[in-house]
Amino acid sequence: MTIEDVKELISKGETSTLELKKSTGELQKGMETACAFLNSDGGWLLFGITPSLNIVGQNVTDNTRQEIANALRKIEPSIEVNVEYVELPDKPGFYVIALYFDSNNFRNGPYSFDGRAFYKVESTTVLMPRPMYEERLKLGNPHRFSWENTPNVEITLEDIDTESLYQTLHDGIASRRIHASAMTLQDPMKVMVKLGVARKDGMILNAANVLFGKDPSLLHVQCKVRLARFEGTDKRIFRDQTICEGNLFEQYDAVMDFCLKHLNLSGRMDSKFREDTLTVPYEAIKEATINMLCHRSWSAENMTPSLAIYDDRMVFQNPGSFPMGLSWQDFAEGQIGSLPANPTIANVFYRRGTMEAWGRGIGLIMESCKKQGLPMPEMKVVAPFVNLTIWFVGLLNEGDTPSDTPSDTPSDTPSDTPSDRILEFCRSPKNIGEIAEMLGMKDKKWVRKKYIVPLLQDGQLRMTIPDKPNSQYQKYETVE
Repeated sequence: MTIEDVKELISKGETSTLELKKSTGELQKGMETACAFLNSDGGWLLFGITPSLNIVGQNVTDNTRQEIANALRKIEPSIEVNVEYVELPDKPGFYVIALYFDSNNFRNGPYSFDGRAFYKVESTTVLMPRPMYEERLKLGNPHRFSWENTPNVEITLEDIDTESLYQTLHDGIASRRIHASAMTLQDPMKVMVKLGVARKDGMILNAANVLFGKDPSLLHVQCKVRLARFEGTDKRIFRDQTICEGNLFEQYDAVMDFCLKHLNLSGRMDSKFREDTLTVPYEAIKEATINMLCHRSWSAENMTPSLAIYDDRMVFQNPGSFPMGLSWQDFAEGQIGSLPANPTIANVFYRRGTMEAWGRGIGLIMESCKKQGLPMPEMKVVAPFVNLTIWFVGLLNEGDTPSDTPSDTPSDTPSDTPSDRILEFCRSPKNIGEIAEMLGMKDKKWVRKKYIVPLLQDGQLRMTIPDKPNSQYQKYETVE
């Protein structure tokens, strides 16, 4: 590094990746910032430059070098840093001291200086909160610090449902994900060791209780899933609600049964045979349920996954988040393979034959909904939850027969879709209320969003008051 490099580096002043100190008299504060760089996006620490960007340099002695080396030793885990001394041309014997600290995306866990951890918020160095510190520890060594792999002395063989345990073994062999020789295992403890939910020293892991426990919520109160069917499009009125406190396989069955109970079947004649489909594709429900149960966070006892079904949508809510630096789009587009939040739990689901191991769940949800003509599902991270919303084509009405249920599924009649029926109905101008009533749908906003707007954009419908699109007297008519 040259003095010209230093001038270019400081030309824009201090940033989240550049810290300037007048001298090593501020070494303590400087090393706290260095720690923050390591825990954030990396950055430069320069001594010998004032806050007003004057390059004053400082005299460097053997004692100065020793102080810097001793300060660097207080950073844990230990690091190697190249310390550069840039002499000022017009001030012999005075130097700018430059140190670069590289971020490693938390692979070595959180760094601390003198026993405390720091991170950057914009250009400010602040102490790292304990929850963030613990999360970084897990990221640095996920196997060691994961909840699922923690041994629990309170779990005994009497707490384990051996029937479910051996069913997993049998299904795994049938699906060729467990070698057939495992069928000779008679000892439940050996089966659990085989599945990775117990250790050879006889310690049973937390994962065993939530996967195979007879009553897992006695030890882990967060091992439950909440299910609800609401009237309308908000949470004011319940039609049905339940809480399943069984193990994860029992929860999986409970969620699927609840969906089959409250999602309508619609049918069409394809050639000589009738084809029935759910309001939401079965594959999408299955993948969303597996994601909710396998990738949830177990760290807080007051957070549980839930499924809420409304007239116009279903919402899977899962405590947790995506891996740091990644979004759901990375998984949906196939950019990232399988990165389960709970690898041990996910592996047991895989070996039982319930799920795949290629991280295709989100992509399959999107693909199956698109194939059935549903709007694109929405996924949002609303800390500390991940919400997946799957929208319906039409509104659910309890007691509907297949012929009563609105559907975009083509049939033998060319004017059988809601869009075609709207175009036929609006040969004379109609308002949104009349159109919704004709379709048998209650939610006028949904009808406008799903059908009216696309028909307007395609030029098949027009507004009778185009300069006032939100007028209460607005009507729509078909463009001949």
